[in-house]
Amino acid sequence: MIGLVVVATVLGGIVQPNRPNVIVVLVDDLGWQDTSLKFGLDQKLVGRHFRTPNVKRLASRGLTVNQAYSSATVCTPSRTSLMTGLSPARTRITNWVSNGGDTDPNHPSVAELKWNSRGLQPGDYKTLPAVVGDAGYVTAHVGKAHYGAVGSPGAEPKNLGFQINIAGGGLGHPNSYYGKDNFASKKADPGAPRVANDVPGLEKYHGKDVFLDDALASEASRVIDETAKAKKPLFMVFAPYGVHTPIMPNHRLVAKYERAGLDKIEAAYASLVETIDNAVGKLEAELRRHNQLENTFIIFTSDNGGYSAGARGGAKNLHNLPLRSGKGSAYEGGTRVPFVIAGPGIPAGRVLQKTSVVTADLFPTILSLLGLDAPPVDGHSLATELLGAKENPDRTLVWHYPHYRGLTGPGMEPYSAIRKCDFKLIFFYLDKRWEMYNLQADPGETMDLVRVSNEARRATYLRLSREMCTWLNERSASYPVEKSTGKTINPAEHI
Repeated sequence: MIGLVVVATVLGGIVQPNRPNVIVVLVDDLGWQDTSLKFGLDQKLVGRHFRTPNVKRLASRGLTVNQAYSSATVCTPSRTSLMTGLSPARTRITNWVSNGGDTDPNHPSVAELKWNSRGLQPGDYKTLPAVVGDAGYVTAHVGKAHYGAVGSPGAEPKNLGFQINIAGGGLGHPNSYYGKDNFASKKADPGAPRVANDVPGLEKYHGKDVFLDDALASEASRVIDETAKAKKPLFMVFAPYGVHTPIMPNHRLVAKYERAGLDKIEAAYASLVETIDNAVGKLEAELRRHNQLENTFIIFTSDNGGYSAGARGGAKNLHNLPLRSGKGSAYEGGTRVPFVIAGPGIPAGRVLQKTSVVTADLFPTILSLLGLDAPPVDGHSLATELLGAKENPDRTLVWHYPHYRGLTGPGMEPYSAIRKCDFKLIFFYLDKRWEMYNLQADPGETMDLVRVSNEARRATYLRLSREMCTWLNERSASYPVEKSTGKTINPAEHI
């Protein structure tokens, strides 16, 4: 929690001209179809019950990208990719972090690999908020951080370039969404110290009937208000803890979903989604009150694909249809995410159908939109495409998740993958197999083209596999180790 004294200190100094603000709404675990938007589908196959009028309105005055991706299939690698503009393969932050130790469950055939389990730490890289802060912006983080391991310096966003931090730390999810629980686990002794995943810094809401992401929206609105009054430009990452587990209902919103016939878990999930949409509306209202809405770039996206192998109600692995699988998976359900941007110069109501964007792209894109220079990064600035609504289908995207997540479901294995134009090629480390799909013709990844005896397909497979291996080796990617032989499993040796 920040007080007026802290805000006044941050906002002090020379008043800046009316430069554009930036707010990145980074939702936790929100699936590609978990809003009212269709993102290129003729008809939604799932998620027709979600109510997100504010996100829909944001899209109407801005631009949507139908083929947007997270940098990883789990949270910390994507969140640190936003902060650095670098791929998880390069930083070796390839899995979610906890207390600084390995977060992989034991697997019978592959050993723990060398990865950066402490996450992002001060001085590792020049971060996005540090670059923007150097240019005179107030930089604020509100909500889930999960950039660095619990107890490490990187757990504190203010050590990573943010001047203001509200409720961010090393925790990956809250123990409770309820103010009456103090956003914490219930303890036999109310005076007992905090434990991991008790949300920090929101003491003013303790004991009150308030929902966590509603409280965060109020705090973010206060930062907007005070920054606007000081006439300072603002860069904010607004990161709700929703829709991460535990899936707890917002009691002010859940009843209508239960009346609609959803099971209790899905009704609660829908109430989490609507809470986030209400937060978007609240931030926009505060910007509008200060005549700053049209002067603010708002980016709405998610840190990885939506749940499906567990936690959700109903049948598993079907929550992201037509995409296959979900969070933690090599398939599209694990990494394809919603993406909407609105702001000065962004064409209203436009859609990019074939252009791909990935989390790492936001670092150079945001700096380009603000007229600032970016250091060398893996991400690619899409400012030209976004401002001109110009398609750029010839992108090369690579994912590297060499971890065993411990869940069952399609693609829940250690993998690396490359997407170029319409084709996606995946290498699975456990049985050293390749799969290839034409995402334009087969977004559900049902027809493995590696098994199609065709000269053209064979040429595509060879070209993509070699390009992926070169890309990973240039970034000194860390590979799994086979327990039986002690050898590194390098996909280049299995083409």
